Amino acid sequence: MENIPFTIRKVPERTVVGLSRRTCNADGRSVDDIPACWTEFFAQNAAAKIKNRAIPPTMYVVYSDYASDWKGEYSFLLGCGVTRAETVPEGMEVRRIPAQTYAVFNAKGRMPDQLLSVWATVWPSRLPRTYTYDFEVYDKRFTRPLNKEVDVYVAIDPEKLEPKFQT
Repeated sequence: MENIPFTIRKVPERTVVGLSRRTCNADGRSVDDIPACWTEFFAQNAAAKIKNRAIPPTMYVVYSDYASDWKGEYSFLLGCGVTRAETVPEGMEVRRIPAQTYAVFNAKGRMPDQLLSVWATVWPSRLPRTYTYDFEVYDKRFTRPLNKEVDVYVAIDPEKLEPKFQT
């Protein structure tokens, strides 16, 4: 963890609406499921179907419903932040991410390589992960042609955070 800097941040509740898949890293399904979800999201022009999108527009990837840890099954949702989710387009789901404390990482550069590098460091780390809701933020920094950026929020239990990780 020492080679990838991160900050500790308390984040308020947020709501995301989008397309979801149940997948797993350990058996390799995520290598196919995650790109397929991105392809479907753009092919359907899914963002345009989502009502009450937050301003500024932000896309999220939400990891939730963990069966165990990063080696078990989990739900992957690609969608947009919304101000409310009274109606959800057919085939889409809602994720209400509760207010939590996160270790926040910044993936910057060639994507998805840099993003995968962050996750590859987080997975075997000793961060006190809660395996509740983790998410990635794709805002205007991701639309740049060079030096794209994605923030990765990993839910943690701050009371179990080792002193060397506290900043």
